[in-house]
Amino acid sequence: MLSPEIIFDYVGADPVVPIKITTANTSNKYLAFLDTGSDSIAIPRELWMELELSQDYPIRIQSVTGMAWSYVDTINIEIFGDRHESSAVMSDDPEILIGMEILKKYIVCFDGINKKVAVRFA
Repeated sequence: MLSPEIIFDYVGADPVVPIKITTANTSNKYLAFLDTGSDSIAIPRELWMELELSQDYPIRIQSVTGMAWSYVDTINIEIFGDRHESSAVMSDDPEILIGMEILKKYIVCFDGINKKVAVRFA
């Protein structure tokens, strides 16, 4: 038997959902873009600095603009009513991106015509 669906309306043309990020220094709510083309969570550079996330662990990442240097840190994220401890990378994208590291734990259906996202627990 499938779990009940949670339905989110797109914001404009974007499939975004509410999340909560908790670090050692802060806990705040944000809207995040669901991105099936991303592997992990990506946090914009400006927000990375506000959250005081680490710049101690540089890594090379592949983005839509090519290879780039970034940083990785661990965050606590609440999404779809669940809490996850997950790695995140700093991004030059202006939005928080939720990639497959989180999305693969759910059944996510995008309805672009009606601008809705349906989420079930896998």
